[in-house]
Amino acid sequence: MVRQHLCSNFSANPKIPAIIVFGDSTVDSGNNNYIPTIAKADFRPYGRDFPGGTPTGRFCNGQLPPDFTSEALGLKPIIPAYLDTNYDISDFSTGVCFASAATGYDNVTSELLKVLPLWKEVEYYKEYQTKLRAYLGEEQANKLLREALYLISMGTNDFILNYFLIPIRRSQFTIKQYQNFLIGVARNFLEQLYGLGAQKISFTGIPPMWCLPAERTLNFKESHDCVKELNAVAMEFNVRLKALVAELNKKHPGMKLVLSNPYPILEKIITRPSLYGFEVAELGCCGTGTIEASILCNQHNPLTCTDASKYIFWDSMCEAQVPAVIVFGDSSVDTGNNNFIPTIAKCNFKPYGRDFPGGSATGRFCNGRLPPDFISEAYGLPPTVPAYLDPMYSISDFATGVCFASAATGYDNATADVLKVIPLWKQVEYYKEYQEKLRSYLGEEKANEIVREALYLISIGTNDFLENYYTLPGRRHHFTIGQYQDFLIGLASDFLEQLYALGARKISLTGVPPMGCLPTERATNFKDPGNCVKKYNDIGLEFNRKLKALATKLNNQLNGLKIVNADANPILSQLIAEPSRYGFEVAEVGCCGTGTIEMGILCNQHNPFTCPDADKYVFWDAIHPSQRTNQIISDYLLKSLKANFK
Repeated sequence: MVRQHLCSNFSANPKIPAIIVFGDSTVDSGNNNYIPTIAKADFRPYGRDFPGGTPTGRFCNGQLPPDFTSEALGLKPIIPAYLDTNYDISDFSTGVCFASAATGYDNVTSELLKVLPLWKEVEYYKEYQTKLRAYLGEEQANKLLREALYLISMGTNDFILNYFLIPIRRSQFTIKQYQNFLIGVARNFLEQLYGLGAQKISFTGIPPMWCLPAERTLNFKESHDCVKELNAVAMEFNVRLKALVAELNKKHPGMKLVLSNPYPILEKIITRPSLYGFEVAELGCCGTGTIEASILCNQHNPLTCTDASKYIFWDSMCEAQVPAVIVFGDSSVDTGNNNFIPTIAKCNFKPYGRDFPGGSATGRFCNGRLPPDFISEAYGLPPTVPAYLDPMYSISDFATGVCFASAATGYDNATADVLKVIPLWKQVEYYKEYQEKLRSYLGEEKANEIVREALYLISIGTNDFLENYYTLPGRRHHFTIGQYQDFLIGLASDFLEQLYALGARKISLTGVPPMGCLPTERATNFKDPGNCVKKYNDIGLEFNRKLKALATKLNNQLNGLKIVNADANPILSQLIAEPSRYGFEVAEVGCCGTGTIEMGILCNQHNPFTCPDADKYVFWDAIHPSQRTNQIISDYLLKSLKANFK
């Protein structure tokens, strides 16, 4: 239908010599295969209905709109990706694609999954022009560029991956201001293309994005229907695009800019699928159809439909095996709560967060994301779990994930008192408050379902030993180390039983890491300089065994409870012992500063010793793992979590 629209606006007299494509996954024919991003589709069952059954990197079971448009205009039936080394300038002279899945008009959007930003697509186009002139000669190349049809399709990710998911742009713009910001970026892009010779441009609006299966899956408030008020955002944005098209056509002589708006026809197909020969509109074909996209839509998923032609959507955008991730603990999982309390245990300043999407120092004790973020994303939920005390978020954000954790806390209230952070009992109080808000937002029944089906991540205990027992005399005066472990186990038991009474059923309980191998402990190990403190590691292993026994006991005692012992100690010990096996270069110190003592306020942008590439380091600062380590830990834990919480 879009193809018919284009053919009526750009007649084949003179014949269109080439199709040139910019945009996102709606038109990316495989560029993301060649960049380091997880936003790929170069594996089965993607491409199963493509000629030859090949997964080309297209986010589809077959061809994309540019392919059909090219064929309809008498050109080749597929548009090659510019970064695909199987093609050269002779292939690109009749069609080329610069698009990159998961990108947007906004550079912040492309940063989220490290894909090609729009400015980079334009740089590749300039490079292409140089190659084309060398291949065809100046005159022929300029004619081709002038007569080519330019297809542009993007914008959806700016809203659903960026504005409505992470707080950066919401803190800067209202939704109308953000739309105007995007229109400004689009205007600059189109004028840049015109300046580079483009004259025939098809400019695609955005679809009813809140009817995508992934968005319907997460719409608990309206029983998984389309989110109507958010679809209104898409319609309003398309109206602004239409005005921009009229403005530029009037301003630039010779430009023929056409708005190809997919919203009306896709809305009709979703609303009345049978009229168009479809059977299913609310789900995708791949997997369950509610959740899977990219790596989650793979050949090992047994639920993928046999006939994609009956489905409007091939895949989705996210997975929802659990409806929310709810987090309690310390700095290993605190996503920013300490920013909002009077404590020195903060990290809301650079270089913390330098590899976080957008380069923001969010309060995470890391250069990027933490395990709860990766685990949330793996379950098809938002790629970051918001901190409960962050005023930029509301209950609509917290419905799919919320963090109550506080850096420097522990099971023991005395531990939280050391740096005046949030004790575990207060985290529970915030959780009760959250439940009340959730019930007001979703209603009793749906809120209870989320509370019951949510995955609870608990990571706490290290500070009780390193910050409390072995640093201050109070607890050592009352307990031997074995007695103190038992005291902490008693507190953990009370906490877990309290969560159970409040509705929690799916709990991941993480033990303590190899504490004696943290860079700060190695640096202060004067008895055996530079080496791990074996005593601390042994205490950690013993404590983890006691936690595992506690999990078994409570699973047997409490009906319906499933506590999984998510012990990260083994994998982190391996990373420390054999860093090169996992692609690391340094394990004994952290990246920030000298890596021996710096964390919190000592790890700051004025420290000249901070490393340029944290991916080479197991640890980010003197205590906390790097983002890459967190990713590996998360992958390790997910094997157990996915097996138990499907």
